[in-house]
Amino acid sequence: MVKSWDFWDTLAGRVTGCDPWRVFDLVGGPEYRRIRQAAEVASDKTWNGIFATLQRMTGWSADRVAQLQRDEWQAELAGVFPIRENCGRVGPHDRIITDTYFDAEQIRTLAHTIGLPPTVEIVAAWDAKFTGTYWRSPAARDIVQHVGDNPRSDVAQAKSAGVPAVRYAGGGATPLEKTLDAAGLWEIAGAARAARLQNPHAPDSPEAAWWEASARANVPFVLAAAALLREYVEIARPDRVLFVSRDSLLLRQAWDCLYPAIPSETFWASRECLRQPSAEFVEYARRAARGNLFVDLHGTGRSLRQFREATGIDMAYVFICGQARLQAHAPALVPLRGIGTGTAIEVANYHTQGRVLDVVDGQPVRADLEYDLAPVLVQQAATLAGVAACCRQPRGVTADHVALFAEAVRKAVPRELLRQHQVEHRAR
Repeated sequence: MVKSWDFWDTLAGRVTGCDPWRVFDLVGGPEYRRIRQAAEVASDKTWNGIFATLQRMTGWSADRVAQLQRDEWQAELAGVFPIRENCGRVGPHDRIITDTYFDAEQIRTLAHTIGLPPTVEIVAAWDAKFTGTYWRSPAARDIVQHVGDNPRSDVAQAKSAGVPAVRYAGGGATPLEKTLDAAGLWEIAGAARAARLQNPHAPDSPEAAWWEASARANVPFVLAAAALLREYVEIARPDRVLFVSRDSLLLRQAWDCLYPAIPSETFWASRECLRQPSAEFVEYARRAARGNLFVDLHGTGRSLRQFREATGIDMAYVFICGQARLQAHAPALVPLRGIGTGTAIEVANYHTQGRVLDVVDGQPVRADLEYDLAPVLVQQAATLAGVAACCRQPRGVTADHVALFAEAVRKAVPRELLRQHQVEHRAR
């Protein structure tokens, strides 16, 4: 007797989100998607048959179609991820039953990619579950339970043939993911979903809740913030983008992932360094200011203005979240619409090391960490999982989007860390 599993959206997800055909967008854009879908409808519903039909329909050369087939398969391999809640429950002799145009060996390759046991049985066919033919066949009689996401194919048809079945509903989109999708930001929605479904922690544990919060809210925030920042970089044309520590660590990771051609560095600083700068910090900032753009997650500009007045150093500076009314008094700041959040943004993007007290020989001198590291490590892992899952540079991000995601962060940030947050630190 065996337990059986659906594959897509039960054991495996795509970074493109709940719409599997967006893989076609990555391969050749909307027009290729249209033609590719038409070829699938007109084909024999096999992997090779679809591309043979595509060639007949378009008249494209065999080489071009073969390259598109290779590109599509590579996109599938690059974009598949494990739904950990279920993958961890798959036994070595369980069975995967999937309605798909992929053959069994392709599904086995994808299953290997997400870490499933190599001994699982694979049953792959175009519509054997949907039509019920598999469930009514002798091959299904040894199944003690089937788990899948499709109400008809995985549950109703199985039960109608006497096969016990349970629906897995966790793979659907959250309200924020649906909002992202509707706004055309499906690559961010897919990244947030991929992070959320890769939660490795035990259900109902604090760690699972911390991971979920970061995946749902901070992943969209940092990806959208990086995409919005790209517009300012296009205007400012700096030599480098300098992300101000500590809270911009994850934003820099998102930037480097999405825009690797534009060099970035970390600028070690803190409110203390700007208000009470040492001679070494002043020289460090003076060197960094030449031709570069500084990026901070949140601020009012007061410490920066104080530093400029004391040192005469102009720093081209942008706050992702800030107070626009203060920027009128800080001409060195790159203009940006204000987003009034604050503490939550900093807490959701905490660093794993203590605040910077000074910079000596280009290296930070740090204080002890003042908050609990455990949730911070979980938050970072979740956010970076989402950043890694973003399949292309987001398009059409606005300040309104970033404000929406910042508000989601405010609602989702762990209360445990908010209680530990220190707004003002004691002087050195």
